[in-house]
Amino acid sequence: MTITSGSSGVGKTHLAVNLSLEMVRRGRQVGLYHVPDCDSPVDCFIDVQHIIERPQQATADHDHQQVISRGYLGVDILSSEKPLADWSTIDRETLAQYVNAMDVEDGYDDFFIDTSGMGPRELLACCLASPLVLLVVTPDKQSQAEAFALLRILQMNGFEGGIRLLVNRVPYAVDAQDIQKAFNHEVSRHLGIEAGMPWYIVEDTAVPRSERYRQAFSAVFPDSDAAAAIVVIADDFDSIPEQSGPHMLAGWWERFIDRVQSPLHLPGNVLLEMQSLRDSLDTATALHGVEVSKTAGGDSQQAG
Repeated sequence: MTITSGSSGVGKTHLAVNLSLEMVRRGRQVGLYHVPDCDSPVDCFIDVQHIIERPQQATADHDHQQVISRGYLGVDILSSEKPLADWSTIDRETLAQYVNAMDVEDGYDDFFIDTSGMGPRELLACCLASPLVLLVVTPDKQSQAEAFALLRILQMNGFEGGIRLLVNRVPYAVDAQDIQKAFNHEVSRHLGIEAGMPWYIVEDTAVPRSERYRQAFSAVFPDSDAAAAIVVIADDFDSIPEQSGPHMLAGWWERFIDRVQSPLHLPGNVLLEMQSLRDSLDTATALHGVEVSKTAGGDSQQAG
C-alpha cells in the first residue's frame, strides 16, 4: 500500500510508522519503505534501532548493499542510498539483486510505501504500481483540493488500484464524515472514482508529544485517541476487497520501474518532465476546476 497525499505535512510518515507497528503487533511481517534525507524522514520521528543483516546479503558485493534495512520494534524500515529516481537506469540483473536484498525470505505480509520527500515521477509511479493507495487529507481545504488533483492525474495515467481516504487531525468524528461525504461526492461525480469508506484520526496531543521521545505515538501513548484510531484502521484491513496488481515485492518493484520509465500525462496534454508535483497539481487545479462542497468549518473552494 502506498501512503500519499497531494501536499506535505499531513501526517503520512506518522501514519505509516504506527500502522506498520500495529500490524507487527498482530503477528505480521511488515516492511516500510521511506526516502531518507527528505523534509520528513522516518528518522525524524522515531529512533530506528539497528541494521538488519539479511542472509541473502552476505554474498552480495558492495554495490548491491545500497539497500538499507533497519529495525524498529519488529518493523523493517527500508530505504536505499541510490535515489529512486535512478532506479530506472539500473540493469535488470542488478535491480533483481537490489530487490532481493530488500525482501525477507518468506515475503512480507504487508509492505507500506511512505511517499514523503519523493519526486513527482517517483510518487506517481508508486501510486500507479500499487494495488491500494491510502490518500491522506486534513480539514484544510487546500489539502483536499490537492488530493483531488492528484487523483485526477492518477486517473489520466490509467490508475487501476483501490483508493481509501484518511482524514487526519480532525477535531471530531463528525467532521471527518462531513469531509469524506463532500470529497467522495466530487471524486465520484467528476472522476468516477470510489474512495471507499473513510478512515480518520482525531487531533491528538499524543502525536507531537511522541516526537520528543522519538517513538511511535502508539508505542508510548497506547491509550491515546490517535492510537485507538490506528487499531480501528488495522481492524478494517481484512474488509478491504482484493485488488488487482502485484502481491509480491519483486512484482511491485518491476511494475514501479515500468511506470517510472513511462511518460506521465498531465492535464492540458502536458507530459511530466521537470515539473514539480506542486506545479503539476496547480496545472490540474487550473484546467479541471470543480466546486468542492462545503465542509465542516469552511466555505466551498475550487479543486483540481
